[in-house]
Amino acid sequence: MRIPRATIHVFAATLSTISTLSGPKATLDELAHWGRLAASTYQRFEDWANCTACQHTDISNITLAATWSTALPAFSRGFVAIDHTRTQIIIAFRGTTHIMDALSDAQILQTAWPPPAAAASASTLRGVSRVHMGFLLSYLSARPHIIKALERSAHLGYAVRFVGHSLGAAQAALAYVDYGMMRPNALTGSDFGSGSGSDAAALVTFGSPRVGNAQFARLLNSGNALRVVHESDIVVHLPNSIYPVLYAHGGQEVWALDSDEDDYDEDSMTLVFCEPPPPADKDDDPAPDRNCSAGVSPLRWNIQDHMVYPGMHLGIPQY
Repeated sequence: MRIPRATIHVFAATLSTISTLSGPKATLDELAHWGRLAASTYQRFEDWANCTACQHTDISNITLAATWSTALPAFSRGFVAIDHTRTQIIIAFRGTTHIMDALSDAQILQTAWPPPAAAASASTLRGVSRVHMGFLLSYLSARPHIIKALERSAHLGYAVRFVGHSLGAAQAALAYVDYGMMRPNALTGSDFGSGSGSDAAALVTFGSPRVGNAQFARLLNSGNALRVVHESDIVVHLPNSIYPVLYAHGGQEVWALDSDEDDYDEDSMTLVFCEPPPPADKDDDPAPDRNCSAGVSPLRWNIQDHMVYPGMHLGIPQY
């Protein structure tokens, strides 16, 4: 059931006002490109040509460099691919249709990450960065596979792009920050996303849960990170806490609204570019733009919106 547009906001803002807010812009076609890559991680394949979801024109010529599927110490699945047309290395993480279970388990506890010694080199970091322990274990399961693939592809000098949906979005955010920690000055100013060649990293997430605290969110705000939220997706509001400082979103929010209130159509959404978070070198804590998804009443949150994003329609969720 679609949400009547007039009831989406609990604050007195209009779509015309929201659409004029500043921030990095991306077209629906561009987000759909990344959405198709995120959706392709839900397929099992060892060769790109055998992936039925990978044959859309804009991604069909991508070369698969590596895949992984782990169970211990935590679930993770994804791939590293090469896009010679765009001169990009793509690191894509699979989500889980059981995301609500992952968010409610005991691993919702946080742990310090990146390691304090490494994070200390980022002058923008104030306090200790802490992240969701379960998400981190998932990413650490994938990390050795990703590092090997990046080492094999380093000679290309291509930019690196991280993408994921749901649990995969959380892992992509962790990988993005981790990659920046391995590059001098990567987490200061705009160097994280504005460099050239292999120093240019960017992150696109769809339906990402909150990954860490405000200090971790600042690391995401240091670079070129887009966080796409479909209308009333419940997952983006989790993990929740009576102490909001424990979990905060980072990156530029792009709010995707359905053009048809009675149907899901991932190809005809209206994009709202929300108020960008404060730069990482500011003392302000990352605060959500209440004119965007943070302003949606909890009564409207639903899991169905989590399964549909630009370029992605995953069908009925499992519980």
